[in-house]
Amino acid sequence: MSVDRLQALIDLTPAPPATTDPDELIAAFEAMYVARQAVLTTIQEKFPDTTEVRLLVAELAARDAAWETALLVRKDALARARRNTTKLRGYARQPDR
Repeated sequence: MSVDRLQALIDLTPAPPATTDPDELIAAFEAMYVARQAVLTTIQEKFPDTTEVRLLVAELAARDAAWETALLVRKDALARARRNTTKLRGYARQPDR
């Protein structure tokens, strides 16, 4: 039964969408997160230490890593855009020479 729940978590963890829109990425993450929480709250027993479970856990970890990477890449892009905007505002405040 716990293996079924682990598979359900994998099924609820799709690859991150191929978008550069941070709102779309965050909306997709939040939907996935809420769906996964519903399954996580039903897991009470430990998973057996089997090859099947290890493979499922590795797959889930890979999918989680893909989401983490997508979110970090988007965060870095937003931070760069913010720094550039701050620089542009600074240039705009400088008097003409």
